[in-house]
Amino acid sequence: MLAISGDSSFCQAEFVKARGLPFPLLSDVHRAVIKSYGVLDEARNVAYRSTFIVDRDGLLRWGQAGDRHMVRDGTEILRVLDLVDALRRKG
Repeated sequence: MLAISGDSSFCQAEFVKARGLPFPLLSDVHRAVIKSYGVLDEARNVAYRSTFIVDRDGLLRWGQAGDRHMVRDGTEILRVLDLVDALRRKG
């Protein structure tokens, strides 16, 4: 698992340290990935709050995006990750 944000590597390192995340954060300061997923707020040059689950083959399995006030449901994200993992194990 990994995460991508438009923040600099320095900001991400502090975020990971403060929250104790067990996965890497990739920096997209040029907004290439953010643009390709259609979640760039052009006016503010930031990504909309979004979560995408992409499997090992690069297939988008699930996604959600919203404005900065959106609350993400961690339970739903974990449920989808479990389903994707079960599909992978089935072959």
